[in-house]
This record gives sequence, structure tokens and C-alpha cells, in this order.
Amino acid sequence: MQPQTFNAAALDPYAERITTGVALLGGVLMLPALFSLLSGIRAGAVIVAVGVAAALAAFLLLSYAFQPTRYDLTADALIVRRRLARRLSVPYKEILGVSEAAAMADLPRVGLRRSFNAGVFGYAGPFQLAPYGRVFLVATNREKMVAVARVAGPPLLLSPARPKPFVEAAREALTR
Repeated sequence: MQPQTFNAAALDPYAERITTGVALLGGVLMLPALFSLLSGIRAGAVIVAVGVAAALAAFLLLSYAFQPTRYDLTADALIVRRRLARRLSVPYKEILGVSEAAAMADLPRVGLRRSFNAGVFGYAGPFQLAPYGRVFLVATNREKMVAVARVAGPPLLLSPARPKPFVEAAREALTR
């Protein structure tokens, strides 16, 4: 089987707003340090703002590192490629089925109970969704979700730029 590549969907508007908001907050928190440096006035409280800004910067970097860039269907596995983090490989023998998951478009506004990253550079990590239970997201766009049911572990939710062709190709790969 010739490997097939599907790019990850662009960030949805919600993820864009959350990412931009967190980045702006970090920038705004650095302003007191800049003013203190330029004015020559040393204020101890600046350390707290800089510490929070540094924590936000670290979270942004981690979220960027784990953002999916593409989904590959190889001869024996579904591979999720990420920006800087290691790839995630799911062998076909561990996959029960693949389908579009249009109902997930309201995530995370409705039903989100617990998550790792609900919007910064996409959606990553384990989520607890009220009507669906545990799922694992490696996605960038809620409107283009695809669910991958696995033998062990929670379903995997992805967001290829072209969900229908991805689902068709994945189903064909599973039948081989």
C-alpha cells in the first residue's frame, strides 16, 4: 500500500481566539518588566508577572510542539505527525473503526469536564466529555472531527483538512 498523507485542518476560530488570547496575555504581563527596565525603577512585584508570563510561554511552546500537522495512513498504521513532538502511531490491528464525528463540533463549549489543552494551537490530550466519556484528542478543528475507535484506550479524535476522503482511505486501509 502506498502511504497516503492528509494534512491537519487549519485552526478553527475558537482555537485561534484562545491561542491569540493566551499569547497576548503573556505579552501584557511582560509590560511591567519592560517599564521597570526602561525607567530604572526596580519593583519586586514584577517578578510575579514575569513568572506567570514565562509559564504561559512554556504552555504555548508545549501546545505548539504537540499540534498535529498531518495524518499518514501507511501499510500497517495510522501515524499522527506533530510539529516538534514525537509522532503518534496506532497500528491498524488496534483500530475497530473510523467515522466522521460531526457531533463534536460543540466541543469544548458543551460537555467538557476535564482536558489537557482545550484550544491553544488545537486540542490535545485526554478529555472527559459529559455525553461521550473519555476521548483522546489530537486535533485542530472541531468542525472537521474524525473518530477512530480503538480496541484498548479511549477513541482518538483527529481533524484532517478533508474528513470524508480520510475516512474512506482509513476504512479501505483497515480492510486490507
